[in-house]
Formats: sequence, structure tokens, C-alpha cells
Amino acid sequence: MQNNPSFSQGLIPIVCLDIGGTLTKLTFATKKGFILKCETKKDLKIINEIDDYEIHFISHPNSLNVLIENLEQIGFIVDGNSNIQNFYITGGGSFKYYDQIQNYGEIIRINEFDALKFGFKLLDSIKQKNTYFTFNNSIEYLQLTASIYPFILVNIGSGVSILKFDNEDQFARISGTSLGGGMFLGLSHLFTGINDFDELLKMTKQGSNAATDLLMDEVHLGFQSPTGNKNEKHVAVSMGKLDQNTNINKSDLVKSLLYMTTYNISQIAFLHSKLHNIERVFFSGHFIRNHEETLQCINEAFSYFSKLDQQNRHPYFIKHDGFIGSLGSFWNGIQSFKQNKK
Repeated sequence: MQNNPSFSQGLIPIVCLDIGGTLTKLTFATKKGFILKCETKKDLKIINEIDDYEIHFISHPNSLNVLIENLEQIGFIVDGNSNIQNFYITGGGSFKYYDQIQNYGEIIRINEFDALKFGFKLLDSIKQKNTYFTFNNSIEYLQLTASIYPFILVNIGSGVSILKFDNEDQFARISGTSLGGGMFLGLSHLFTGINDFDELLKMTKQGSNAATDLLMDEVHLGFQSPTGNKNEKHVAVSMGKLDQNTNINKSDLVKSLLYMTTYNISQIAFLHSKLHNIERVFFSGHFIRNHEETLQCINEAFSYFSKLDQQNRHPYFIKHDGFIGSLGSFWNGIQSFKQNKK
């Protein structure tokens, strides 16, 4: 494919993708000041002052047509001609579209766990402010003065992988569970008929799990719960009231499923935090996507299990949640690009 010089002056010619079970995450870079004609996640934009470029982010449901449309709107593909030198692709779906997109540039696959490692390496190298935060009804950014390592990463996509990072180069997958975003989406669709993840997240804001879940204070009936609080509102039995209520609001069901998913994942995460004696636990993955109800559920659950163990650990989150893998692909791509320019 021919290169278009008018676009190559503004676009860095690498396309970085993280293709999961349901979503494609796209990361790319432009020279500073380059005007884009497509919709990006502007709040996530990273400006690299040292190398004078900006990193942009887009996500969409898995679709080859949508991917090509986005590449055309960005300017990577113009009238069928490509300005792309290389695709750097990671994720469980990295094999998708291989035959179709190889016509637009060379494809380089990145192991998805290596991509997570490189994603954190990139964030750490550019010292982006307001990157990591805690959440308890509102965001509180961490002002880190030292390395983020060691930490445990709980990456929630369709399934869940739990990794332990000792430093920027040494990591291992230590656990995981099949009870992740795919389960939440599947059961929500079964209960509501809705298959749109964003629509389901909106429903959780309107719903309450009090009508569907059996809560701690209802189980202990005035006696102290394990935390010593007689008015404990944490979940004791997910869906424990469905046999009592026949007319359940769909939003309440979806909220209950969100609690069920996050409580299970948070308990596993806390146990590994304790087992490996690592206090800092990051939650990431496109299941979270910085949605306040999800953040709050994880914070409530993780803090609850920590309190049960007479500890004071809290979960941490990442502003570029869901894009760590594609950022890792970008790290590989930009290093090769700069090397080739020398």
C-alpha cells in the first residue's frame, strides 16, 4: 500500500490493539497538535513531553468493519492506501482479523501478560500525574513518590487473571477465575434480555441489591456480624431473596449480579494479597472501565474482607483501566519505531 505523506507527518505509523473476548481496545499516537477527526477518550490522552507525541485511546465491540472505519477516520487508511507500518496486537482475540488487516501493515503479536507488564512500564516511565487512585464514593488520586512495585494486578475482562509483579521485569500469573465480566454479561442477558454492557452498567445506578440479596444484618438478626457491626449491609447470600419476591425489578437483578461478581473476585484478590504479603492490589480490565458503581462495589468488598482479617487494606485502580494491554503493545511499537529512526 502507498504511504500518504500528508498524514504521515502527523501520525506515528503504528497501530496497537488489545482484542479481548468482546471488545477491541485501540491505542495510537500523533505528533503534538495534530487535529483528529474521530472520537477518542479525551480524558485518557497522554502527552509525552520528552518525545513530543500524544497517545490516544478508542474502544469498540469486536468488529472488523468498525476497526477499519476507525482507522479510516484517524487517517491511517486513506482511499484504500495505508499509512501503517506495523500492527502490534495482544489479547485473547489477537488472531482475529489477521488475514484482513495484514494487507494494511505487518502484524506483530505481543503475549498478553507481557503486554500488561509493558503497559505499566510505560506509565511508570512517563510519570503521568493522576494515574492511580482509590475510590470510596469519590476518586482520590495517589501522589506516588516511590515505585509502585511490588503489587498484585487483578485484570478483569471476560474472565479474570491475577498476576504478581515483583518489579518492572519480573511477574507471574498466580491465579484467576472464570467468574468475570463474561459471566456478568451472560447472566444479565439471561435475566433482562439486554446484551449491551454499557446499558447494563447504567441499570446498576438505578438498581438496589437489597430486594434480591440476603444481607448480613438479615442473617444475624440483631446479633453482631463477623465485623462486630449489628447493622452490617454486606452481602451474605447472593440472590438469597429471589424465592421470597416474584416481582423483581430488572435493575435490582443487574445490581445484584454486579455485587456477586465483584465480591467473588475481591475475596480471591484479598486472599492472594495476604498469601504473598503484598498490600498494594490494583484492579483493572475493561469490565471496570472506571464505572463508579463497579469501583464502589469492589472497594466495599475488598475493604470488608480486609476488615474481617483485622487489616486495613484497600483496592487501587488505574485511570487507563482497560487499556493497559494496548498501552503495552504501544510500548513495544514505539521502542521499535524510535530504534528504526536512528
